[in-house]
Amino acid sequence: MSVNQTGAEADPQPTASTRAGTARAGGRHGAPRPEAARTSPWHGRRQQTPGTPRPSAPRGGGLTAPPAPEARRGSRTPAEGAAAGAGASPRPAGHGDGSGPALTAHRAGQAWLISPAGTADPRALAFAAGLARDPECTVLVADLPDGADDATLEELAQAVPPGRNGLRLVFGRPRPGAAATARWLADRLGRTVIAADGSPLPASAGGLFIGADRGAGWVRCAPGAPEALDSRRFPKPSWESLLPDRPWSLGRAVAEPLPAGVWLRPAGEDAARYDHRTRLLGLRVSGELLTVVVGVPGAAPLPLADVVRLWQSLPPHVRPAVRFACYGPTRLSGGRHFGDVLAQVAGEPVHLYNGMPGADDDAGEMLLVRQDGSPGRPLLGQEFVHLPPAAGPPSPPFAAAHRWPLGGLEEISPGTHLLAEDAVVEVVRSGLWVRLRQDPAHAAEVRSADPEPGRERILCDAGSEEALPRLERLAADLVRDFPPGLRAAVRLGVCRPTVPAGGRAPARPAPRTGVRPSSAADGGGPRPVPSGGRTGPARQRTAPDSAHEGSLSVAAEILRRHPELTADRRDPDAVAALAAVLRRLAATGGPDGTGAEAVAGRPVPADAGLLRAGLRMLPVHRGATGLRATLDEPMRQWYAGQPLVADPDVCEASALGPRDEPGNTDFLIWSVDGRRTDLLDPLCPDRVLFLPGSRFRVLEAEPAVPGVVMMREVGPGRTPRDPGLDRAAVGELTRAWREWRGDGGI
Repeated sequence: MSVNQTGAEADPQPTASTRAGTARAGGRHGAPRPEAARTSPWHGRRQQTPGTPRPSAPRGGGLTAPPAPEARRGSRTPAEGAAAGAGASPRPAGHGDGSGPALTAHRAGQAWLISPAGTADPRALAFAAGLARDPECTVLVADLPDGADDATLEELAQAVPPGRNGLRLVFGRPRPGAAATARWLADRLGRTVIAADGSPLPASAGGLFIGADRGAGWVRCAPGAPEALDSRRFPKPSWESLLPDRPWSLGRAVAEPLPAGVWLRPAGEDAARYDHRTRLLGLRVSGELLTVVVGVPGAAPLPLADVVRLWQSLPPHVRPAVRFACYGPTRLSGGRHFGDVLAQVAGEPVHLYNGMPGADDDAGEMLLVRQDGSPGRPLLGQEFVHLPPAAGPPSPPFAAAHRWPLGGLEEISPGTHLLAEDAVVEVVRSGLWVRLRQDPAHAAEVRSADPEPGRERILCDAGSEEALPRLERLAADLVRDFPPGLRAAVRLGVCRPTVPAGGRAPARPAPRTGVRPSSAADGGGPRPVPSGGRTGPARQRTAPDSAHEGSLSVAAEILRRHPELTADRRDPDAVAALAAVLRRLAATGGPDGTGAEAVAGRPVPADAGLLRAGLRMLPVHRGATGLRATLDEPMRQWYAGQPLVADPDVCEASALGPRDEPGNTDFLIWSVDGRRTDLLDPLCPDRVLFLPGSRFRVLEAEPAVPGVVMMREVGPGRTPRDPGLDRAAVGELTRAWREWRGDGGI
C-alpha cells in the first residue's frame, strides 16, 4: 500500500528481543550502519547495568506521512531535474503499478527509522535507536533498498514525520551523492537537512564521526541556500569550531581530529598507527570537554613546545575545558611528570586524565593505558589538576575527580580527607595515600607514582616510623568500610621514599673513599658533590636528538615567559645555554650546543661553557646550603687540612639543608654565587647549583657542631682569606644547621 494513500499499514512494535538488542548494541552492531565500521576496544568496557529505557514505537502502527501538499508535488528529484533539462518527461512519484516498496517511519529511541512498509528490520531499529539525540534536528535513518531510484526518494520525502525543525539524514547503506539528495530534500520539504558527505564511523554514546580521510563531513543544506560544512562530529560539541577539520602541523607533532577532540602524535605513519587511531576513535565524547590525547605508546615524548602551541591556540576561556590524556609516556626527561612540566611552561592550571576515558558516557569509566596502548582496568582516581609554580613552595597536583567512597569523611582540600586529628587520606594516581597532615619530604614522589596494572593501592606513609603502626590501623579501618567488591580489589602497602625530597637522585659521596683528591694549589680539588655527568671524554652525537631538542623547546618557552632572565645580556645562545641547565637537572647527559647546530644535523660537541652561561642566567642564592655525603676518616682529615678546594663540575646543594639524603657527613656551604633552579624545576624549589670551577674555603666548625664540614664559597674575583667573612659564615651556618635539625636556639 502506498504511503500517499489515506490508509496505513500496521506497524508492529519491536519485540522484547529487539528492544534488548537495541540496548546492548548501542548503535554499534547490526545493520544497517554506515559501512562495516571499525570498532574500538575502548567500546567494550561497559558498566553492566540495565539498558536505558527507550521510547517504543507508537501503538496502533507506525506513523505514515500525510498526503504531500500541492506546493510540494511540483518538486523534482535530482535525476528528474537532469532529465527535464534533456527533454525527457519527468518520472512520477511512486510506482505506477502500485507494487513498489512504500516507506514507513518507525520511532526508534531518539530517532526515526524510515524503511519499507511492514515489520522493520530489528537490526535497523537497533542501529537507529542507538544514535544520539540531536538537540537541533530530527534524526532520520533511511533504510532504503538497494538500487533505490528517484521514485523511492519521493516516497522518502513523503514518509518524513511532519515538523518545522531541521533533519539529520543518515543512510543505513552507503549512498553516493548523499549531499545532493539532502539538497533536493531540503528544497522539497522546505526544511534544513544535514547529511553526511562521506562515510561516518561510529563514535561513543551513539555519535558519528567523519574523519578527513573519509569525506568532507556533515553538510548543512538550507532551502534556497548554498551547501555549507557543518561539522565532522555528530552530535556537534561546543568546541567543534575551535579546531581545524583536518590534521595540521604543530612543529614536530601533528594534531589529528578525533571524535573526542584531537590527538597529538609524531608526524608520519607506521604499521601500528592504524591500531592506535582505531582505539582513540572510541574515546568518550563530551559536548563541553575537549580531550587532547598526547603521544604514542613506546615512542619518545612529544616536544613540549608543540603541546603548548596547541594550548595557546585555544581561546583563554576554553582552556579550563581541556582535558589532557597521556597515550604515550607520562614522564619527560629526568623523570618529571608531563602534567607538572606542562603547567610550568604554560603558566596556567592544566587538567590531566589519569588514563583514557572509556566509551560509555553513562559508566564514566577512566581506564588504565597499558604499555601497548590497549585499555586496562578502571581507575578510581580519574582526573588531576597540575598548578603552575608561584611564589613560595610549589602547589602539588590534586584530584579533581575520583570514585573512591570517601563521602563520609571531611574534605579539607581537593582530594584530601580527614581520617583523624593528625592524619589524612589523599587521592593520588596510584590509589590512596594515608599520611600525617604535614607533607613529608618525599610527597612529590608519591603523588607522581603511576597506577599499577593489577589493582589499586592504599599506601601508608613510613616517613615517621613512630606513626606508621597507627596509620596502618587507620587504613585498615578505612578499607573495612568499603563495599565488598572494592575491598577485594585493593592492596594495602607501606610507602617509603626511594629518592630524597623533590624527586632528585641521591647525592653520591665525594670524594670517593680511597681516592685522594688534589688540592686547589694543584689545579684541582675534592668534589663537594661528584659530577652527575660523564666520567670519560665528552662524546659527540649527531643531532637532532629527542632529549636535546626537547630541552631546547622547553628552554625557548621559559625564556619567552621570563624575559628578565636575559634582560641584562644579549646572548644569541641563550636558549642553548638554558637547555644545557635543563639537561643537567634531568641528568640526561645529552649534548650541549646551539639550536642551529641541532636543526642542521651537525655533530654537537659537549660544551661546559654553555652550562656555565645558562647557570649565570638564573637568580643568585645568598645564604646557607647543605648536602650529605659519605666520608671515611682519612678523607675527613684531608678536608681539615685544606684551606681551599675547587670543584671543576657543578656542585648541587639544598637551601633546606642535608635533610634525609644518605651519607655520614654533612657539608654546610655558605653561598654567595650559587644559582636557584626553581624557575626551571618547581618540584625542587630548594635546589642550588654552584657553577663549575667554584672555589670553597674550608672553615673551622664550632665545637658544638661536630661531624660536619663547613665551607664558604669564594665569590668571583675575591681573595679566599678573610677572617671576618669566615667568622660570619661559621655563625650563620651553625644557626642554619640547628634550625634544620629542629634544635632551635639550643
